[in-house]
Amino acid sequence: MLEISVPKIKYREFAHFLFLLAEFSFCAEGSIRFGPSFLLYLNTVLTARRAMREDRSKAMALFGSHDYLLHFWNELTPEEREQLVDQFTSYNIPELDKAFKESGRPIKIESLEPIDKDHYSVASDIDENIMNEYWNTGLEAIAQGQVAAVVLAGGQATRLGSTEPKGTLSLGFTDYDVTDSLFALQAARISRLQDLARAAFPNSNPRIWWIVMTSSATADGTLRHLHDVLPAAGLDAEQLIVLLQRSLPCYDINGGLFLSSKSSFKVSPNGNGGLYECLEAHRISSMNNDIKYFHVYGVDNVLCRVADPHFIGYCIKKNVDCAAKVVEKIDPFERVGVICQTLDGVQVVEYSDLPPELASLRDDSGSLKFHSGNIASHFFTCDFVHRAANFKLPLHRAFKKIPFIDRMTGISVKPEAENGYKLEHFIFDAFKYAKNFHVWEVRRSEEFSPLKNAESVGKDCMSTCRRDYYAECKRWLVAANVPSCIDRPIFIHPLYSYSGEGLEEYREKGVANDLLP
Repeated sequence: MLEISVPKIKYREFAHFLFLLAEFSFCAEGSIRFGPSFLLYLNTVLTARRAMREDRSKAMALFGSHDYLLHFWNELTPEEREQLVDQFTSYNIPELDKAFKESGRPIKIESLEPIDKDHYSVASDIDENIMNEYWNTGLEAIAQGQVAAVVLAGGQATRLGSTEPKGTLSLGFTDYDVTDSLFALQAARISRLQDLARAAFPNSNPRIWWIVMTSSATADGTLRHLHDVLPAAGLDAEQLIVLLQRSLPCYDINGGLFLSSKSSFKVSPNGNGGLYECLEAHRISSMNNDIKYFHVYGVDNVLCRVADPHFIGYCIKKNVDCAAKVVEKIDPFERVGVICQTLDGVQVVEYSDLPPELASLRDDSGSLKFHSGNIASHFFTCDFVHRAANFKLPLHRAFKKIPFIDRMTGISVKPEAENGYKLEHFIFDAFKYAKNFHVWEVRRSEEFSPLKNAESVGKDCMSTCRRDYYAECKRWLVAANVPSCIDRPIFIHPLYSYSGEGLEEYREKGVANDLLP
């Protein structure tokens, strides 16, 4: 298994220097510029260890307006003091304080228009022969080892009430959770595609690289689960690449930081937009020169067609460097963002930021004017990822319940209501840098059923995911003229069929049980 994570470097000051140089000093033109905040931070880093070894007053000078984090300084061991100082100096806190304030400003929405028709395709409207051409083009790229599937799995499943990573949870299709977790279904789809590519291109050795972006909160559980998932799906450990995304401090409503212990403060994953720096920092494309295309998707969509040959083939044929899959938005107030064109380029406007009067606008056909519902399924070329990684993406606030310890008493507090902000980069904030952006609309019933809520909500939960997956399997059987011999839903494991192909052998005998590996 190839695992990539944040390395432990002995000389932390030098490591911090390099990181800040990369993050804050590259202009859009590619030249290097040292800003005042960078130089100030560099001076802070170089004095950090000296301050840690001296008295509390020096440490307070180092922490500045965040010196409240030192309330328990006298109780800490030398190792704990070093831990706190190291954590504080691993971030450019002055820059983050500034970004936090800016993240609270209202988002400007100017000259909003739908994506133009020349860059918008509806898969169901495309001629079958052309779709077959896209499929074969995508399969050929897979056969040549040019495709990497990237799953965004750094978020925590707090809304599901689970302490385990979302991708590891059994969906309840079978009694054996190694074969029916979200990760397991995705791995099986990758394996099935490799088989299809091998059959279509007999002299090839297909390999889809599977890149899993985790966070400190999900890495351990994810790795343990994938250790069982890979062999069950027939995948090689060498084709798995695990990335650890960075974290950012959590802020309270007054702009302060939360203590998570007496010697550390609370952090959370930096959002799906952290993918670009992860891929670029670890030079994924240069690790294997064959990789040209990335299919990036969220971990929670049970119907996600991982490394979809239709989607990839379309993008290759159209010379697209960045694309997004969408579903048609029917309800104007559905909680999904919409992809739009603005004066500043392509933008995904979150449902909470789209004014009701715009959300409800309809065109001459009666459809919503802004109907391109983002489902977190994207296509990127290596060149686009490289460019996106060198632009500074804005930070966004997410108001959350954040457990902490009281600054004065040290007592643990678990809030009953939202009390602070997690900061995130959004992956779609880089779309405006694309040279040729396209939208690929698919049927919701076939490709979008997310797992986001606890069962008590009754929507986007375990039972609705199973319902939608069963419905898709039934459509496959009907399309293949396969009779069902039992009066219950049939579960077709992705190792048997990626999108309905390969079921012809059951036309005569029918299906009497779930099709399991």
